[in-house]
Amino acid sequence: MKIATWNVNGIRAREAQLCEWIARDRPDVVCLQEIKARPDQVPDRCKLADYHAFWHGGGGYSGVSLHLKRELLEAPEFSHPEFDIETRIVQVALGDLVVASVYVPNGGKDYPAKLGFLKSLVAWANSLHAEGRELVVCGDINIAHTDMDVHPKERKPGVIGQRPEERELFDALLAANLVDVPRIPTSSRGGLRGATCGSGTSAGESTTFLRPARSPNVLKRARCSPRSGRAIMHRS
Repeated sequence: MKIATWNVNGIRAREAQLCEWIARDRPDVVCLQEIKARPDQVPDRCKLADYHAFWHGGGGYSGVSLHLKRELLEAPEFSHPEFDIETRIVQVALGDLVVASVYVPNGGKDYPAKLGFLKSLVAWANSLHAEGRELVVCGDINIAHTDMDVHPKERKPGVIGQRPEERELFDALLAANLVDVPRIPTSSRGGLRGATCGSGTSAGESTTFLRPARSPNVLKRARCSPRSGRAIMHRS
């Protein structure tokens, strides 16, 4: 199974690139973030006939979507955890596996709201683990997890996206039985490449894949496009 993610920064501006990318790579699951459009504003060309799709956006701000090849499920049930705000998360279950497309607030306008969203995300991940479910989180976490994710010239203690309390919440999310796949050492990940999908210059420019810690065969390989932030993970 191929699971792909991309922060498109406006679906209406990425119409051609999205269609070209999906036609070329044919992922089974596609997670998009920051679509910046209501469902009725999504270009018809992006409504692909061979995918179930759920467009979760409210206009020119935020928004996520999730797409499944029709052959995977006859009638997928897309939903949102109760903590969803500003159309920032959509999930779908594939048996015991839950896949989520997530766009965490950057915190510039409302930092407490970002922390609250992250705390709820951690609690939600823990609750799924307690139920015996497996979880894949794809999206934009808007946190530079460590200084290695930030260009040296952009490392600024106290800047939102690099604060200790944000990084602690990222650690707490990983502690919910999740693994940051692009950080798995090359020798133990069967060809998975790249530490970060994105330019790595600031917290908002990376793509995140988190997979179940107890299932090493879920999302074993990665292919990243550093310029676009697009990424594809393969699951056996």
